[in-house]
Amino acid sequence: MGAELENPYRNLNGTWIRGSFHGHCSEHSACASVPLVDSVRKYNELDVGVITLTDHDTVTDLTAMQAAYPDMVFLEGFEYSSRENVVFVGPKVEPLYKFSLEDALKLAGDLLTIVCHPRPHASGRDYWTRAMLEALGTWPDGIEVYNGHYGTGTALRGGRWPLYSDFWDELLTAGHRVWGFANDDFHDPKDFDNAFNMLLVEDDTSEAVIQAAKTGRCYASTGLLLKTIAEQNGHITVEVDAPCTGLFVGPGGQELSKDQGVRFEYTVGDEAYVRFEAEGDTGRIFLQPMWALN
Repeated sequence: MGAELENPYRNLNGTWIRGSFHGHCSEHSACASVPLVDSVRKYNELDVGVITLTDHDTVTDLTAMQAAYPDMVFLEGFEYSSRENVVFVGPKVEPLYKFSLEDALKLAGDLLTIVCHPRPHASGRDYWTRAMLEALGTWPDGIEVYNGHYGTGTALRGGRWPLYSDFWDELLTAGHRVWGFANDDFHDPKDFDNAFNMLLVEDDTSEAVIQAAKTGRCYASTGLLLKTIAEQNGHITVEVDAPCTGLFVGPGGQELSKDQGVRFEYTVGDEAYVRFEAEGDTGRIFLQPMWALN
């Protein structure tokens, strides 16, 4: 009998839908250059199913966009910006940015909350640290493990960095069960299609999308897609849609297994958690962690 795992991908019934939980429009975020109508049109062209606007300390009205694109799921949101950033996302979002971040997280209820572009930070200062997150009192649902806006050439030349998987492992190793997300954080035309999430939903409603994100029935990607994942008695099998280098990662960011191809397997030992990530010519993928049941 192998290890018994808490596996968010067990019983994969439903439909995979693509979306990002972090983005801005020029009407309400001074840092953005793309008008709302243009961004929604671009997402529609990319066959994106879920669109979220998280303007800085503003809940942008998406009623007109929902009417124009009735087959897409629109989520309200905002980016808490008066200190280190967190996005708040849901079917209906109140202006919680008027409160302290600690109180906003307490009041978030069923909203999805994600720590933005945590660390390392372009300023060189500590942005989000584990101690800072622990001091909040209420843990966000997840963190960005990849931020597409910070992965553009302009951002990289300015000292920004899009990848935060090391920080994710620091939090997971400390026992904090936070999910990993990839968001394009769109500001400019080059941001679109840089990063996204695939969510397994029972129906195409905003409530189903949030439920999938908050329960880890999702994965983060910059282009590489999951074909199948199976786990039985601690034996994990992952298949992706293109050749890549795949890693099973455990506590402390330890590399448990590394291989190349499209199919990867690992049998869990005494690790507290195991997660899978991969990188190839088509991009990266980050699956959610599976936890050992004590």
